[in-house]
Amino acid sequence: MDLILAIVGIAVGLAALVAGFAGCVLPVLPGPPIAFLSLLSLQFTGVYDYGAVPLVVLGGLSLLIAILDNVLPVYGIKRSGGSKAGIWGGAIGVAVGLFVFPPFGIILGPLLGGMAGELIAGNPGKQAFTSGVGSFLGFVVGTLFKTALTAVIAGFFVYGAIHGF
Repeated sequence: MDLILAIVGIAVGLAALVAGFAGCVLPVLPGPPIAFLSLLSLQFTGVYDYGAVPLVVLGGLSLLIAILDNVLPVYGIKRSGGSKAGIWGGAIGVAVGLFVFPPFGIILGPLLGGMAGELIAGNPGKQAFTSGVGSFLGFVVGTLFKTALTAVIAGFFVYGAIHGF
């Protein structure tokens, strides 16, 4: 194994992990798929050979979680009786909250955005609040799933980097 290639693989992998963990809370980055790139960096630079099964399983889980991350807030709003206006409000609330009042805005954004969407659509305050809570809970569950999978990927990366180097 070439030392420079190994160092590049580990450096790229560490950058992917950092971006992956950031993507667990930032809605614009797909955290687990980016973190999965850390494993590929070790695999393709020859630092560590994970084998096909772990790569396929973790890659598939990364894609599944990325899809669920877009579905869970919608499911939370639908389950709580919200409308399309609540769904759009929750999505816009996450984006606005991220930039207007970080880091708390990313937590309050789905709640307030879902509520605002329902209120703008003319739905009563109780339904608006319930829809906002559904959006918030969907966001929280998605974030927990993304963070857990990214932590597992980080564990595989650290193991591969230590044992392969």
